[in-house]
Amino acid sequence: MAVSKDFKIQIKGLAVGNHVYDFPVDGAFFKEFENTQILDAHLVVHVELEKGSGFIHVNCGVSGTVETECDRCLDRLEIPMDFTASLAVKFAKTDDDPQSDELLILDPTDGELDLSQFVYDYICINLPLQKVHAPGKCDPGMIEKLRQAEGGKAEESREENSPFAGLKDLLKEN
Repeated sequence: MAVSKDFKIQIKGLAVGNHVYDFPVDGAFFKEFENTQILDAHLVVHVELEKGSGFIHVNCGVSGTVETECDRCLDRLEIPMDFTASLAVKFAKTDDDPQSDELLILDPTDGELDLSQFVYDYICINLPLQKVHAPGKCDPGMIEKLRQAEGGKAEESREENSPFAGLKDLLKEN
């Protein structure tokens, strides 16, 4: 997979102090990761990087919109995104230190910091679990087909077929 070079920051020779970068993100970025859920994107990633003598602290702000399919009607859905994420980068020769989502360990000889996986992961994590239009905004033709397939009881049957439907009865018994 040839990931975009846009998110690679040359850290070798970068002066100690604060640095600011802005990266645009579009649908091609997600195609490089072979993501089929995100159809298009219009995002800006604002990166504030603080470089110290043995560390780098990265703060990212992501804002804009992501286009995906509605889980209910399969029509295009625009989801607003506005969040921040941070990453600490430590330079070490060994890989003995525990790594996490907020800590990246780089070899001191590495000349660049690639933020593409970090940005991709955080955008995907910040997508809602249920991607649906606001009530009444779904494609009416598809909603009608769903009602016909469910015998005209789209809302009622959803509640009856729920695995949690029996829990209501437990409350009534007490």
